[in-house]
Amino acid sequence: MHRRLHGRGALFDVEPAGLVPRIVGSRPYQHRVLALEHPGELPFVVLTGPRGIGKSAVLGELRDAYQGHTPVALVDCAEAQFAGPPPERPAESWSPVAQALLVVAEQLAEPVTGAGRITFPRLMSGLVAAAAGGWGDADSERIRREVERILLLNESGSWVSGFAGRWAGKVAAKVVAAATGTGPLVSGAVEATLESIAEGFASRRHQKASVWYRTYPNAGGHAQRGLILLSGHFRAGGTSRAHAERYLVRALLADLTEAYAGVLPRMQRLGRPLVLADNVQDGPGPGLPAAVLRDRAEGVADQVAFVAGLRGDGRELLRGAVLGAPRLVFTPRSQSTVRIWCASVVLCPPPP
Repeated sequence: MHRRLHGRGALFDVEPAGLVPRIVGSRPYQHRVLALEHPGELPFVVLTGPRGIGKSAVLGELRDAYQGHTPVALVDCAEAQFAGPPPERPAESWSPVAQALLVVAEQLAEPVTGAGRITFPRLMSGLVAAAAGGWGDADSERIRREVERILLLNESGSWVSGFAGRWAGKVAAKVVAAATGTGPLVSGAVEATLESIAEGFASRRHQKASVWYRTYPNAGGHAQRGLILLSGHFRAGGTSRAHAERYLVRALLADLTEAYAGVLPRMQRLGRPLVLADNVQDGPGPGLPAAVLRDRAEGVADQVAFVAGLRGDGRELLRGAVLGAPRLVFTPRSQSTVRIWCASVVLCPPPP
């Protein structure tokens, strides 16, 4: 362990605890809890430096250290899947940030020791609304393929394979019928998705999730209208799309917060969920930290520990940051401030 990671003990060590165990709240490679240090301060760690000094190795080691013990996801923002939409998918219904959220949620959903899959009903609904904006001239098979992958985010079974579970297949059929019918395409797809959440699950958690988008700006207290507005903003591109993407990021974090609510889930899932993002200078990279940090600055709490790898010195991504030890105060464009744990860790290459 750590043989390729010269001098990384400050991040990984257990005795005394390194930075990551202290902000995640559990020991690497062990299903054992560790007290969170400054639990009220939400961590966002950025590993900076030139190419070839081990940032990707650190992130890979972190994923291996916590996989199976606490929900963890690793996304490389420089991968080809984030460079552009698939050939049959129109650009107005796809973005690197939305794709990254889908990939991250798929990994975070995996069961861990002592706890089953995490479901993402809020994010699922938002991603269906965004994708529905590109179904105007799509064939039913393409719609079914796209929507079933998204719907698996709300699959609570511990074993998932093939296209989808029976519930996801049923919902996909409803969405296809709505999207290929004579009525308004987006509103039909959104209505079918929300109805299926409300009908398919009796739990209070899923009932709450089905009305979450009623707080979307100008939704007037109606979740369906909120999702239709989000879809329109997403299709519009530019700052409107950035606004919609921010709500999609918020939906992911709200679903994770819900999964950790109550005494029993917290006891079963040790530590915070961990999201690892490599090469955040590319693709969806800049948008993810911006959305998370702005929400935190405005008092929207979440449960997640973020660790990102950034090529360079981080000045552009961390614009407005004032370094301190061991904290950093980040000032987003709203001029609010948010405390972040050790926001910039500069990695140095090992000695020859």
